[in-house]
Amino acid sequence: MRVLIGVFFVLVGSLCPVAQAQDVIFLKSGQSAACEIEALTDNIVTFKMSSGSGSVQRTMGMKQVAYVEFDFEPGEEALFERRLEVDVETAEKWWDHHFAHLHRPRSRTAGWGIAYAYALLRKELESDSLHALRLFERIEERAWADEDIATAKRGRLQSLIALGELEKATEEAHAMVRETEDPELLIEVNYLLAKAEFAKLKDLEEEHPRWEVDDEVRPGRNELYHGTINQFLWPYLFHATRASAAARGLYAAAETYEFGGEPSRAVAAYTDLVQLYPDTEFGAEAATKLKEMADE
Repeated sequence: MRVLIGVFFVLVGSLCPVAQAQDVIFLKSGQSAACEIEALTDNIVTFKMSSGSGSVQRTMGMKQVAYVEFDFEPGEEALFERRLEVDVETAEKWWDHHFAHLHRPRSRTAGWGIAYAYALLRKELESDSLHALRLFERIEERAWADEDIATAKRGRLQSLIALGELEKATEEAHAMVRETEDPELLIEVNYLLAKAEFAKLKDLEEEHPRWEVDDEVRPGRNELYHGTINQFLWPYLFHATRASAAARGLYAAAETYEFGGEPSRAVAAYTDLVQLYPDTEFGAEAATKLKEMADE
């Protein structure tokens, strides 16, 4: 049977180039062919292949398949390219459409799921943040690509921060930092860790508005404050050539200085940002902040 399927792929696949806008099945033998996938489970794939003389339907075991690539549905490709910008309804539609294939190699299901989760986080509602957390957890558990899993981990931390679960977010962020040597992931996790620390700082000062004269609270507050700034500045100090990440951290550090009542340090940080990273989005925002502070 395996030989017959292979011969079938050679004969029909030669008449259906992979370049055509169709689904593509890639066999473990190295053969591949464009087709129309009609059904796909973990055990079998049913597909239709066409030639000049008509079309034929076949079913084969997934044990012979390395992976499949689904063609984009009408209107999907352009949306997928900017998926992190789409609204909740759009991302949810395509996530639902591809959901069954989350665990499959080369599937774009995780991409849509991540887009859906981030769209939920942008709504800044507790119920949506909780839904986003569950989505990120699902993707982390089931996705095939390491990149999608790493993105889902970062998204899960952002969800925990949005939900106010700062201790858990901090604990998991520290664990992720210990487990990875990937500089990109370290930068992202450190940034999320700093955001969690900044949120804890705000909570502490809200709970203890007279922290400056409280000998028991003040040392912890100051440690948290300076630790947060150091975390935000980490990419600027050690990965300065990564312009976007360094600029983002520098801007966040300047905001923290403002919150901490140190406007001169904030101005210095905003100024460095404008001079060193003028072409980033944070460079433009820093220029606006400097103007606002000068007008006050």
